[in-house]
Amino acid sequence: MKLKILLLTIISVFALVIAAVFTTDYYTSQPSFCGACHMMKKYYNTWESGKHNEVKCIECHYAAPTEKYSLGSKFKGLGQLYTYMSTYTKHTTVRKPSSVNDLSCMTMDCHPRAKLDDKKYAFGERTLFVHKTHFENTIEGQTLHCATCHQHLSAGKHLEVPKQACFLCHFMNTEFNQDRAKCSLCHTIPTKPLQRQKKEVKPGEKPVTHQSLAEAKVDCQSCHYELVFGNGEIKEEECVNCHDVPEISSSADDMELMHQKHVGEQNARCFDCHRPIRHEQLEFLDPIREACFICHPNHHNNQKLLLLGKERQEIMNVPGLMYDVKTNCIGCHIEERLIGGEKVLHGSAEACVACHTEKYYGMPQEWKNKIKEELEYALEIEKDAEQAIKAAENMVSMEKLNEAKGMLRKGQKYLRLVEYGGGVHNYKYSIVLLDDAMNNFEDLIDMLKE
Repeated sequence: MKLKILLLTIISVFALVIAAVFTTDYYTSQPSFCGACHMMKKYYNTWESGKHNEVKCIECHYAAPTEKYSLGSKFKGLGQLYTYMSTYTKHTTVRKPSSVNDLSCMTMDCHPRAKLDDKKYAFGERTLFVHKTHFENTIEGQTLHCATCHQHLSAGKHLEVPKQACFLCHFMNTEFNQDRAKCSLCHTIPTKPLQRQKKEVKPGEKPVTHQSLAEAKVDCQSCHYELVFGNGEIKEEECVNCHDVPEISSSADDMELMHQKHVGEQNARCFDCHRPIRHEQLEFLDPIREACFICHPNHHNNQKLLLLGKERQEIMNVPGLMYDVKTNCIGCHIEERLIGGEKVLHGSAEACVACHTEKYYGMPQEWKNKIKEELEYALEIEKDAEQAIKAAENMVSMEKLNEAKGMLRKGQKYLRLVEYGGGVHNYKYSIVLLDDAMNNFEDLIDMLKE
């Protein structure tokens, strides 16, 4: 009798354990269990209101379909729960994003690769998307995964494809409308004539279209300069959010390694590391009007070279007095003047007085006068040197003539730097340059006289 009771007790306990295991297994496999954690609440809400709300969380968030219900996966989940519970604080955050294995997405019941490859999907209002080209064409060491594009960037959408992710890959390190930034990859090039004043195209007329402009090699930026903003630069200050070891930055320039570790191994999302690139149509005149370098390439470079005062052949290193304290152009150019109807900021002695004392008021003009005097003298010697070379063309050897021309070019290079750069930007360096220029002119004159 006692043996029967013991046997029934063991069977009952075993049955209860089995029931508890299956009940626990069932409960922990439900999305509501995942959503019970406050940190997961917003993800649960977006899943519940999204297109995947009939698919359980574990159907996607395990390494492969075969692991969803394995004992190992259960222990893995319990380990994550224990880690969360044992380290809980009010401000606890998950540092590494959860990943979704491609196999979980591309099962026969969900999105099989054969159906994805060539099918064209409408993305936005005017863009067609094809998966195959993105699977096959990778960038700088990237191995693209489904979750590389299907990210969770906003609180309102689960597994969305943010346009910013497209812009980052297509526009970073590319030229406008070239290679992977080519407009026709995403947009259908319009065929409609651009001349709105023409109601109809008459026989024999050639309408202006995007195609005719392309054939004529008209630069697209003539009309579409304002469409791309930013360069996707790396947010180096954000590296410490994931990496506590400062030495990790020594590998930051290895783009292939960085993409392999972060993108390929799904350890980070694009915008954990990169700043976004904007691609939108804005007011088209102001961006180009305010970009001085478009019409003035390398503008004010001579002034910059004078301020730097870098060491040159036979010229010592003489940086400007304002260089060491990092005073830039607008530190001295504070006086507004009207030139040709435009406001232009000019250098002012008032800026000297503001930082120094009243006695510095006359210093800029004194420098200008001295440099003007030296420059005029140097220009006269330059003319003498040019005449000496011309007169010696049939009188000296070609070797000596070429040497003299080289000395002339060197002197002219230094002379132009002071003449066009405004010697007042670095008075001492300008005087040194002018002295060396005049020495070259005088030496070549003396050499040709021998």
